[in-house]
Amino acid sequence: MLYPILPIALFLALGYLFKIFIKDNSKELIDFVIYFSLPAIVFAKIYPLTLNYEILKLIIIFNSIILINLILSYLFGRFLKLSKKVLATFMIISTFGNTSFIGFSYIDSFYGQDYIVYALIYDLFGSFLILVSLGMLIINWGSSQDVNFKAIIKSILFFPPIIMFFISVLLKNIEVPDFFMNTMQTIGSTLVPIAMIAIGMKLELKNIFYKLEIVSAAIILKMFIIPIMVLISFQVFYNLDDTWSKTTIIEAAMPPMTMAVVLAIRGGLDERLAINALVIGVLISLFSVTGFYYFLG
Repeated sequence: MLYPILPIALFLALGYLFKIFIKDNSKELIDFVIYFSLPAIVFAKIYPLTLNYEILKLIIIFNSIILINLILSYLFGRFLKLSKKVLATFMIISTFGNTSFIGFSYIDSFYGQDYIVYALIYDLFGSFLILVSLGMLIINWGSSQDVNFKAIIKSILFFPPIIMFFISVLLKNIEVPDFFMNTMQTIGSTLVPIAMIAIGMKLELKNIFYKLEIVSAAIILKMFIIPIMVLISFQVFYNLDDTWSKTTIIEAAMPPMTMAVVLAIRGGLDERLAINALVIGVLISLFSVTGFYYFLG
């Protein structure tokens, strides 16, 4: 039953053990993924894709899911009577899922690399854009910092996968040589192992019980309530047999996003709470996401 996620679990374990016995190279590995693996897979998947109304509809659906998640996380946090700093941290970890590094890994394991394109659109035009816009506003609010709109716009425009998306669109009317496409596909295939090994290096088990009740509430909301709401909505309005529906539900069930945790820490929010949520979320996802996969069939 757990066969599809065994490679993911193994990559996580390898990364964690490498950090324990040798050193933590997670920063370098994540940089490689951001500057090489992600742009390569963006080109390999977007270049042959026909951009039409259906893609726009998907972007609207994906953003709606994340915005509803954000509203619910705020209401949950207010119900728990969290302080401003903790509330902002709670909203970040319970809204933004790891739809790229971990999300792509699950989609690749469950459905194959051809369907990563749906996860790619969910991540680039959903998770990432909302994180560096609304997410940064929340982080600045929680840490009582001024909002730097110039930095936000710059982070969007100069994010390597976003740049590669526009390059892919511009080159659509130009015949790309087979060797170039093959090279992009080969580099893109490094995404899953390198990303998961890097996540494994980031795992910290020493703070596993820090503010566990708040972490538990965030994980229940992010990894169970939201994907179940999406599942029910899709069952009513769409066809659950469509692979894009399944990949959307899987993406909605992702654990807290690594980049969101990093930005929350840099922004002065509750560091141990954010890291704890990331660690526990990744470990639980091995079973919870697999459960969604087998339920969907």
